[in-house]
Amino acid sequence: MTAFHLPPPSANHAEAAGSPWGAAAAPAEPKLRIGYVLKRFPHLSQTFILNEILELERQGLTVEIISLRLPRDDEPRHHRLAQLRAGVTYISGEEAAEDVAGWARRLGLQHLHAHFATGAADTAMKAAALTGLPYSFTAHARDIYHQGVDSQALAERMGRARFVVTVSDYNQSYLENLASSRGTGGRILRLYNGLDLNCFAPVQGQREPGLIVAIGRLVPKKGFADLVEACAVLDRSGREFRCLIVGDGPERTALERAIRHHRLERRVKLAGAMAQAEVLAALGRAELFALPCIVGDDGDRDGLPTVILEAMALGIPVVSTRLAGIPEMVLNRRTGLLVQQGAVDQLANAMAELLASPDLRHTLSRNGLAHMREHFDLQHNARRLGQWFQAGGHPTISLGA
Repeated sequence: MTAFHLPPPSANHAEAAGSPWGAAAAPAEPKLRIGYVLKRFPHLSQTFILNEILELERQGLTVEIISLRLPRDDEPRHHRLAQLRAGVTYISGEEAAEDVAGWARRLGLQHLHAHFATGAADTAMKAAALTGLPYSFTAHARDIYHQGVDSQALAERMGRARFVVTVSDYNQSYLENLASSRGTGGRILRLYNGLDLNCFAPVQGQREPGLIVAIGRLVPKKGFADLVEACAVLDRSGREFRCLIVGDGPERTALERAIRHHRLERRVKLAGAMAQAEVLAALGRAELFALPCIVGDDGDRDGLPTVILEAMALGIPVVSTRLAGIPEMVLNRRTGLLVQQGAVDQLANAMAELLASPDLRHTLSRNGLAHMREHFDLQHNARRLGQWFQAGGHPTISLGA
């Protein structure tokens, strides 16, 4: 194994001088030592993992991170990395499970947890078998729905895990049915991704009239091709608007072609990837947020897009699609507007209705904030996760307020 550490892990998490991860005082009496097994850390599109770890640390758990790949040099870094106390170990080599097992023994870890149900969860499962430690993992979307997922292997990982967390009722039902059909069982618990609502506040002041913002990787499941087509419908109707699509990815060339085809260069802009502060600033100027997710040809789909939560927390009304866990966040005509996936005219009409009605935008924003506070508060949801770590995922324990 080749490994290096940022910062070097130690029992008391003392930070090396000049660490790029910053410094913060460690809790005096950690409740539990958890090892997070991740494919790549940090990763810009997975800020929910960083937020979860930071909140667990704030609540007194000790977390160590092992990353199976190096972070990408071309990605912006999230500013909250400076608050991280966890040691980050990078490994390279063919025996990842053995490397993780040795890392866990060396640091005296008591539980292994992976994010995503494929490679990282498989490594955690094998390392747990080598060490005798319990393990768990969080299942999201691509890792369970993509046509390339090995369903039998996924069922085995669920059956051998102490418990499995997933991010929506929709996912929970899917995984329970999968486990039952394969005869493996498993304890599957639903826990929404949350936001630190102390870091988000509704945007005050004037929004940019007619501004639509969309954020996500430029991949088919985000539905940005449909968004461009809906913008063409808005343009033909004479509606004044501007659409800013933030993100990068393999669909960029096709989207640029569609924008030129519809002569939308003045209306629709592909802004590329942005750091989190820039993303939130763009959201804060918008009159509405649009994310018309679809099921890709490969079966991939979004489970519970964090960016929808961010828009709702900022008080930006949302238009999205009836897909996977999205209706658990966006309650149609209560906390946002939902349309059928792939229904371009419905999408255009929903955006036009929101742009034309300040009262509707205000109502959806107010209701969205209330829904966020009740179901998607990171402090509450991370407390549940921490209790499940300590109790082995037993769903009947008292979860607290």
